[in-house]
Amino acid sequence: MENSPTIEFAYDIACPYAYLASLQIEEVAYRCGASIIWTPCLLGGLYHLSAAPQGKSGSATDAMPLAKRRVIAQDLQIQVKHVGAPFFKNAKHPLRTVTALRLILCAEKEDRPSITHALFRAYWVQNLDVSDTGVLEKVAHGFGIRLDATEREERKQQLHENTVRLANLGAFGVPCFIVNSRLYWGQDRLVLVEKVLSSTAVPRHLLRGSRKHKPHTLVFYYDFSSPWSFLASLQVESIAKDTGARLVWKPFLLGALFKEIKTPIVPLLSLHGSKASYARKDIEDWSKFHNANLKYPTIFPIISVLALRVAIVDCRVVRTIYHAAWVEDKDISKAAVLHEVLRRAGFDSDMLLGKANKQDTKQRLRDLTAEVLNLGACGAPTFLVLDPDGRQVGMLWGQDRLNVVADMLCGWHPHIEGIQRWNEEVKSLARL
Repeated sequence: MENSPTIEFAYDIACPYAYLASLQIEEVAYRCGASIIWTPCLLGGLYHLSAAPQGKSGSATDAMPLAKRRVIAQDLQIQVKHVGAPFFKNAKHPLRTVTALRLILCAEKEDRPSITHALFRAYWVQNLDVSDTGVLEKVAHGFGIRLDATEREERKQQLHENTVRLANLGAFGVPCFIVNSRLYWGQDRLVLVEKVLSSTAVPRHLLRGSRKHKPHTLVFYYDFSSPWSFLASLQVESIAKDTGARLVWKPFLLGALFKEIKTPIVPLLSLHGSKASYARKDIEDWSKFHNANLKYPTIFPIISVLALRVAIVDCRVVRTIYHAAWVEDKDISKAAVLHEVLRRAGFDSDMLLGKANKQDTKQRLRDLTAEVLNLGACGAPTFLVLDPDGRQVGMLWGQDRLNVVADMLCGWHPHIEGIQRWNEEVKSLARL
């Protein structure tokens, strides 16, 4: 289609999230009337060019604390089931994919989607060794390609140039999508791509609105210091209402959690280079997506202890405090500022601040922080979904997982290996 928008899809066969993106991008492009440019690149090369802490040959999870690695591993299982993808983790992962990526570049442009799918299937479904010449020869034969064509200098140079160009655009991992010279990272950002191209986005859930089940419980763990928790706070009430779920607000000290799991106390300030630039842009993109008008506070990180204690006293203050901190740039760490914010919103400021300074409220905040740590959380926002009997359906991290949360609340229960089911213990965690 002449003058149709384009989505450049950058990927490496070695990335499972790129595999999930490959199963979704064609539908997104169809809905947007867009064409796709299929761009293989070297994930290890992006790691090297962005000075990633795991190095050229490592995995992104290598540089993560144990708690985060566990959450990420569980999240991958959930995402696979949510997308409905056939998936069997390759026992030899990570495999060298240089020749496989060059093979894609040897194919005619109209064949690149098909050969890409064939290689992703070989790696993530059939558990084949895509670094093996025999495996690649079979794939190449199916597209009328001689495997020795991958050794041509022009193919080597093209793969190198793809990788360098993407790094110069700010890429530090895959999958990436480039639309109008703007980069989006992660298969879960396809919804942002669709919004940019069509001004709408297909809801990223399966079942919301179905109430043929007993009510579930959504436990929302948050800290006012987190911009991602702010974005989540704008959505959780409507999700709970739409799904008929019971919503439980649980503030906790994010910095204390980070200290315990041995991660930087302020992750955003620990990022460097392209990853730091992208993190800011990503928050801006999601803010626009949700019409949040988020503005970074002048004083950051936010010291949120007092505000969190106030939220323990009365959870109705949450939206007011978040708006003050992340839209109005109010320093909510100061009692006088917080007092005025609450008073202006119609709350009894003296009563709330008085109760917030009582020992039982302080202890409650410590207890909630210990609770989220014991759940295995690695950040905020964290969501715990419980079935009508109080059993854990899933724990998810990040406001970009609220579409999955909504499905769980509607009765979609993925059976994840290794998920911690706390039974009566978890049931007790849902108490107000």
